[in-house]
Amino acid sequence: MRKIAVFLLCSMFMCMYANAPFTAADQPLMNAYLENDMPAWRAFIHATDWEQATQAERQRILAYEYGYCAAMMETDKAEAQKATQLFHSHVQAMEGLLPKGYYEMYLSAIYAFEFKLGQSFHVFSILRYANKALELAPNDPIIVGYMGNVLFYAPKGIGDKKKALALFEKAATLFETSQWKYCWNRPAMLLAAAQCYEKTGRTNEALSIANDLLNEFPNFTYIRDIYLPALCNAK
Repeated sequence: MRKIAVFLLCSMFMCMYANAPFTAADQPLMNAYLENDMPAWRAFIHATDWEQATQAERQRILAYEYGYCAAMMETDKAEAQKATQLFHSHVQAMEGLLPKGYYEMYLSAIYAFEFKLGQSFHVFSILRYANKALELAPNDPIIVGYMGNVLFYAPKGIGDKKKALALFEKAATLFETSQWKYCWNRPAMLLAAAQCYEKTGRTNEALSIANDLLNEFPNFTYIRDIYLPALCNAK
């Protein structure tokens, strides 16, 4: 689950699809994220015929594929490889059709997934495309949060936890006034922010975020059962 936060906008991102608000139809998948039920995401991804899908449906599928790839990196490498290949082909098919900055963010994520799988060592491409996404959409909370993830989890010499914290803080503020406030991407980003505070010695801030997340999302199983107890024990 920790590594899910590396890639989820972010993301990820962070709502299920880039240019449509969170709706009641997304609530089961939001709950699946909180309860770490990735088979539910896989079922959604494969329930829609990509060739017959509308552009909006394709954007929504991409957002779930993105999160699903990240989750599989830690639990099933063979599935992660297949999911990443599918995601890559779908991103390529949507070049020029995604909202500003999202194509570049997805390319950055693909390089990150391939690096994790040992298929690519273009670490600087992860950063280059993330920077390009941020240049194109500097006030999109999903993209801002993704850039924070990249800087937080990047290898030594490339990452920058202080800059990551500044981006997480900016993303948190942007989420509060955006249509993405109630999307799964927001708790994912806040979890990464808590971990970043923890790693920079600011345990009280990490605890505050973790407690706030659990109060808002009592079914956030990773916070409830793993992260918060470990954080309290380490304090």
